[in-house]
Amino acid sequence: MEYLNYDMDGYDLHVIKTDRFKTVFYSVNIRFDDERETERYTSLLSRLLIQTSKYYSSLRDINAFCASIYDPSYNIRVLGSGAEDILSLTASFANEKYTEKGMNEKNFKFLSEFIFEPKVVDGGFDREVFETQKEKLLEYYRTLRDNPQNYANSRLAEEMKIRKYDVMKIEELIQSVNGLTAEELYDFYKKVMSEGKLDIFVCGDVDGDEIRDVINKLIKFNGSKRGKINHLVRQENYNKKEKIVIEPSSNTQSNLIVGCKLLDLTDFERKYVFVLYSWILGGGMNSLLTQTVREKNSLCYFIYAVRQNLFETMKIYAGINGEDFDKTYKLIKEEMSNMEKGNFSLELFEGVKEIYYNSLVKIEDSQSDLVASYTSELFVGNDSPDIRKKEMEKVTKEDVMNLAKKVHIDTVYLLKGER
Repeated sequence: MEYLNYDMDGYDLHVIKTDRFKTVFYSVNIRFDDERETERYTSLLSRLLIQTSKYYSSLRDINAFCASIYDPSYNIRVLGSGAEDILSLTASFANEKYTEKGMNEKNFKFLSEFIFEPKVVDGGFDREVFETQKEKLLEYYRTLRDNPQNYANSRLAEEMKIRKYDVMKIEELIQSVNGLTAEELYDFYKKVMSEGKLDIFVCGDVDGDEIRDVINKLIKFNGSKRGKINHLVRQENYNKKEKIVIEPSSNTQSNLIVGCKLLDLTDFERKYVFVLYSWILGGGMNSLLTQTVREKNSLCYFIYAVRQNLFETMKIYAGINGEDFDKTYKLIKEEMSNMEKGNFSLELFEGVKEIYYNSLVKIEDSQSDLVASYTSELFVGNDSPDIRKKEMEKVTKEDVMNLAKKVHIDTVYLLKGER
């Protein structure tokens, strides 16, 4: 495997050469600042861009052309990455070595058009597509409460202040998106394209210089050539007395989320110790939370912990009966206290490390994982897999205990069902 970097006109091209796959993986990433005002645009933009391009006015046209180039798979999303948002296209298509000459370039051209050559009419996105996708997004927001987990997550985001701004409430988003026009969304798109930082990744059995020439011919980008971009959002304070929000729901099951903030982390703690801490506490069937809350006390349907490294936060999710909230929350706090005291076995500690090592080995088995690994190195300063293994080997049980003292419960949200 070989990594090549090309300094293109206005952007960077990254080629990962490997002969392990018969497909080519293509990833376009445009980074731009995450701000409160962008919330009203991002979800609708990704929904719209994937529907049409300048050269294909309908999904029927798109599907017909896809069939002629061996049906590439692709998706467009706007991803949150700490202090940045990323307009991202990811795609996979059959390498022309196994189809016919010229297919790689045809796929690159077709896929790139969704991002760089959208369908524009009279200074705005295609009105019919815009209105259709806007209504679908509004319907998602209006019915968000029908998905308890997503609704609870959005409500915790409103109550727990982890960003540099206060996120919009669901009602605000509905009102804001409802008033959005095709012209305003296109203006936002142009702003992203003029101020964003573009990185393109290609992974597969390809010739780097040939890929460079093809991409250079297809993509002209006049965005930002910003230097190092800081994605990290540090937490500077937390609620000394945790904020508890309980909201009634007509559902049977209750959804509990415990939001935690971590303060004063070192890079080593954030990259490595935090991983072990979250996995030991709530990362699988052998974790402390699963064994105590679910297996021993039968208080939940599920329970697990999720890290948000770039925000230095962690969320503990649990599906419970509302009447068991006090017992469940008490046990969660007890297990977090046990992490500080070191009341977890060396067997569990070493077992979690082994899971981490195995995950590093598996990176090379997936093109998307390979690209994600290189992306994390370039965008947020993660180490290479080889270095990650060596650094993780250094983590001690005492490191985990010390990090546990930096984990603070900030906000607890319970969407309380009728049971």
